[in-house]
Amino acid sequence: MSTTRPLDGIRVVDLSRYLPGPLVSRILGDLGARVLKIEEPKLGDPSRNATQRASDGQSALATLLLSGHESIALDLKKKTALSCLEDLLMDADVLVESFRPGTLARLGLPPEELRRRYPKLVICSVSGWGQDGPHAGRAGHDVGYLATAGTLAASPHMPATQIADVLGGWSGASAVLAALYKRNESGEGSWIDQSLLDAAGYAAITAWAAEADGPRDVGEPLMLTGRLPCYKLYKTADDGYLALAALEPHFWQRFCRAVGRSDLILKQQSTDPAVHAEVAAIIARKSRSEWSEFMDEHDIPAEPVLSLAEAQEHPQVRHRELVQQGPDDLPRLGFPALFDGERPRGAAAFPQIGEQTEALVNEFQLAHGISRIQRKRAGIGRRLSIKRWLYKVSRRVVRT
Repeated sequence: MSTTRPLDGIRVVDLSRYLPGPLVSRILGDLGARVLKIEEPKLGDPSRNATQRASDGQSALATLLLSGHESIALDLKKKTALSCLEDLLMDADVLVESFRPGTLARLGLPPEELRRRYPKLVICSVSGWGQDGPHAGRAGHDVGYLATAGTLAASPHMPATQIADVLGGWSGASAVLAALYKRNESGEGSWIDQSLLDAAGYAAITAWAAEADGPRDVGEPLMLTGRLPCYKLYKTADDGYLALAALEPHFWQRFCRAVGRSDLILKQQSTDPAVHAEVAAIIARKSRSEWSEFMDEHDIPAEPVLSLAEAQEHPQVRHRELVQQGPDDLPRLGFPALFDGERPRGAAAFPQIGEQTEALVNEFQLAHGISRIQRKRAGIGRRLSIKRWLYKVSRRVVRT
């Protein structure tokens, strides 16, 4: 187990929901930050209700996102819960939220006011369209941001993963780290406006480069999206797929000679469907595993398209220990970079809704000098706010 925790001592309060915001906190948690996850008392984060479930009914997505976090059950529609949240922010370094723009203000916590009251706090507001502009209040999801940003234009098909959500999470985490670094110099926090639309547009960086020589139509493939026969997915003899990536001329030449088709060398840049069909016919002669051995033997960049189950068993993936099994036999993903040879890892334990509320109350109990017996008499439960509990205790003291 890695002991690398670059963000040890950083406290994150997470109000976000679904994927992008919680991913920001997941990344910070993997790097050693303490994450206090604020959840709605009955349902918790919506990821807990995701359709991908293990045999015990537990959400696999929630497990990946929330493991290692401390779950605090608070109903932010109640004033006592908001008071409790404000207490948490007094000692927090980072606040992550993913409400629609204006929601924090309606709760009585406008970001501008939070910046004034907690000047060292870094606020990361993750939203679909950004905090202002004509679409700021519009509903949306990952594929819509990708569509609007032009990211799907070259290949208008459903993407294999949530590109805007995931890149938005990474962008948000990067911005938080930059803000924390800046705070070390200035002593002041920041308000980060992380738009998933912006993240989607950034994901299309090579497409923007291609646009420099003229506008492209929707459905018009680009160099790296299937336009070239040397860089494309092809079906294999066993109904699998091979990702051919012989992009550099010397790799393409090596491939053509290895398969006995030197006549194709000068056709690397061809958009002629007949040339693509010829390469497809060549790849269709062998299975995925046969091509894997062949490409390795000739030092040609090409790999079989693997399922996640197959990828998990790939020798390089196993060597890197990217995927770990948690105590519940569900997967945990390690932080995708090593520090001096060690990979930071978040804790494996998955919290139930509100599981750490009472433990957090105990921290405040010590600060206020309230005994455990008094706390028990006050009838505190996991979802009872600290402020409400202190109020109950004070009322009992007055009556006695």
